[in-house]
Amino acid sequence: MKKISVFLFIISVMVCAGCGSDGRQSPLETPAPTCVETPTVQPAPVESPLGTSPTETPGTAPAQRASRIEPFQTICQYPELPTGCEMTSLTMVLNYNGIPADKCDIADNYLDKGEVGTVDFRVAFEGNPRDENSYGCYSPVVVDTANKYLQAVQSDMRAVDLSGTEFEELFSYIDAGVPVIVWGTLDCAEGHYSVTWTVNGTDLTWYTPEHCMVLVGYEDKMVWVADPVYGDVRSYDREIFKSRYEVLYRQAVVIE
Repeated sequence: MKKISVFLFIISVMVCAGCGSDGRQSPLETPAPTCVETPTVQPAPVESPLGTSPTETPGTAPAQRASRIEPFQTICQYPELPTGCEMTSLTMVLNYNGIPADKCDIADNYLDKGEVGTVDFRVAFEGNPRDENSYGCYSPVVVDTANKYLQAVQSDMRAVDLSGTEFEELFSYIDAGVPVIVWGTLDCAEGHYSVTWTVNGTDLTWYTPEHCMVLVGYEDKMVWVADPVYGDVRSYDREIFKSRYEVLYRQAVVIE
């Protein structure tokens, strides 16, 4: 009986152990399906680096009923793009709209990028999505990358930057069957400002663990996102997810 008790204790410790990495992306591990921490809303800095303000979205008021886009084909960013959540999210949305796309082709041939610390992540990818020590990019870069690809494949669709939009106002897009690329944090974790670079005379501070996903559903207390780290659709606590969206400057992109 003592051996069995010890065995059960070891198993319980293994199950309860969380991700303690401070990095932007984590290796594939089995996560809890929802955020279970106590909501802690972190206000975004007063001045957004994107220079955005809340925008108008379809509909007259945020919908209160549940809505979910199904089916939605997911893609995992691993192993090719360990820091490529933005490009993988974009690829998922392109494919959903009937536009064949490959995450590696998008990252290699359409994404503007530069050496870490030498570029503005609002203008180009900080590093390379194929490099696990790289960082990422913000919504203007995803919009630019998407539109270059859409023009190259002669599509009439275009990417639109919705950054600054209130979180609940994004739900009208879900109601209309339009998935929304959003920024938050990896595993919905509480983040912090980390490394600062000076680029063209401007100090740029990275928020970690920044993460990009695709919002595909919502209900009263939960949201569903296609998460490129895990390659599946998973649920998160709605209020916690909203707080992570807000601290990442309310960044959102759709393809219309």
